[in-house]
Amino acid sequence: MWLYGHRVARLTEPGTYRYKLEFTDEALDVFGQGARVLSLALPFGTKAVVDKSGAGGRPVSAFLEGLLPEGNLRRHLAASLGVTVIDKLELLRAVGAECAGAVQFLPEGEEPSAGTIRELADDEVNRLVADLPTYHLPEGAVPQASLAGIQDKVLLVARPDGSWGWPEGGAVSSHIIKPEPLGGAAVPHLIQTEHWAMSVGRSAGLGAAQTAVESFDGRSALVVARYDRTHDGGRLHQEDFCQALGLDPDAKYESTAESERLGSRLGRLASVAADRAIDPQAFRVDLLSAVTFNVIMGNGDAHSKNYSLLLGRRGEVSLAPLYDSAPVMYLDPRFKGTGHIINGRTSIESVDEADLVAEARSWGLAPRVAQETVRSVMARVWDAAHSIDLPPGAEQVSDKLEALWVRRHWVGP
Repeated sequence: MWLYGHRVARLTEPGTYRYKLEFTDEALDVFGQGARVLSLALPFGTKAVVDKSGAGGRPVSAFLEGLLPEGNLRRHLAASLGVTVIDKLELLRAVGAECAGAVQFLPEGEEPSAGTIRELADDEVNRLVADLPTYHLPEGAVPQASLAGIQDKVLLVARPDGSWGWPEGGAVSSHIIKPEPLGGAAVPHLIQTEHWAMSVGRSAGLGAAQTAVESFDGRSALVVARYDRTHDGGRLHQEDFCQALGLDPDAKYESTAESERLGSRLGRLASVAADRAIDPQAFRVDLLSAVTFNVIMGNGDAHSKNYSLLLGRRGEVSLAPLYDSAPVMYLDPRFKGTGHIINGRTSIESVDEADLVAEARSWGLAPRVAQETVRSVMARVWDAAHSIDLPPGAEQVSDKLEALWVRRHWVGP
């Protein structure tokens, strides 16, 4: 396992699908004993971290699982590589040279390299994206990169001439391309309204991923610029909230039982992350702003895989930009959940300003700061949502958004 070009750990499988991390002397020399630059849940140390039986006993597996895709994409990836979907070691051996963040996995004896970018013809890109989740790769190409999540997606490199390239040998990808979901259960206008929501977030002064909607052989797709990549092709490290708390992606939705037993998941995250931020109060304000945005925008899928942290080389922590945020509740009323427990609430329709303030107070924010943050975000998002046009066919989002805001007495109307 490599991080920022440093060999920081050796990953092995001492038991069937149980994993072990042994940190290197280089990791301790460069980053220091106890450094949490890889994951808040995996501090560097002289003692190996080993998965064990029982709840919460598989921290290495949880971290690795957070780097790999789920669902159809995982099955197609495994099939194309000739391995099983549950064999994380073999999956990462094949595609781990380009993962989320700055972490890389390479077979023993190999070192990171700049890799190469395979030039793709327009018809190759169109087929690659339009046929997902089936991988119709360019001739001679094999899967090279890994990104977590259940949505079908591919990682490509934007070239200076406007064409796309296929990253090979650990080359840095620059964009995520997510085509419109297929099938009868798919949420209509999902990618178009995700682009709209990201535009609203940026217009409201919140950090949000840069997105665009493009067509590939007639299939619309969301093109997302990676926030964990620099303009000059460098890597920034990040992890999602599940990884930071040592949770398997299967537990991405917080349960009431978990909240009652351990306390609010957002509160626990704030506790471990804010103290490592350059400005702890600013981190809590940023977290509250993101949670408020997802609630008032009707994002019924704001679980722990859809929030992330940026981890600096010195261990400094900041909240990653908003991503995977769409007004799904306004598109499909089945999706009303908050993803995280917010002051005991689990439905967007039941969360009000007081709940958001009370939740933030439990993280250590002063009541005045929390209330001012919530009201400011509400007002700015209201203005932005009414100044940016919705995509054709999704105009009902505006009516449903306004109806909920009036019903909840939120700032804006």
